[in-house]
Amino acid sequence: MLANRLKILLAERDLSIKDTVNATGLSRNTLSNIVNNPFANIATDNVDKLCNYLEVAPKDFYDYFPWHFSMGYSLRKKILKYRYGEEFEVGYFLISASSGHKKLDTGFTIFLESSLPAKEDPSLTFSIKCPTHDNFNKLFNEMSPLFRHTLQEKVVEIMKDFCADLDKEYFFNSLYQTNKNIKVSVVMYGKYNDDELFNNSYKCKFQN
Repeated sequence: MLANRLKILLAERDLSIKDTVNATGLSRNTLSNIVNNPFANIATDNVDKLCNYLEVAPKDFYDYFPWHFSMGYSLRKKILKYRYGEEFEVGYFLISASSGHKKLDTGFTIFLESSLPAKEDPSLTFSIKCPTHDNFNKLFNEMSPLFRHTLQEKVVEIMKDFCADLDKEYFFNSLYQTNKNIKVSVVMYGKYNDDELFNNSYKCKFQN
């Protein structure tokens, strides 16, 4: 993975986009795109201008992590009877990582725990747990904060699709007898309840 560090470099030097536009001659749109999208493609001559202005080498302009990741999920084939307030297995989260000729495949189990129907603020919590080893969380802990955040966002986006698929089995709004938004939490662990990698939540409106 490769990402630019322009936003960080400008903040460290207390420089604005306007300062950088005036000094480098690059357009505001170009600079805004680079700042707001760390994974944007940047022309070589623009990298050269920015490195010259910021007095950094290209290796300091970029953040690099030598692994690429792909992710996916599958629902458990046999859906269990819905149980409020109890954690139970609903599917699997798969992560493949590659670096040169090295490959790593990690399988996580997805558990669901729901609040009781009487609760005013209905919620669902998905716990993604790896029962056998800590290969993935070792890589996760080696990443820069930027790459950790990017990976977290990707996991949550995939889990939104997983949750939508699971809703076709359980019809969460009907079970809760509510038209309210339901709070969905996604918690990822490196090993069973041993190393929480991140915790993210969002509100979702399910179909009745």
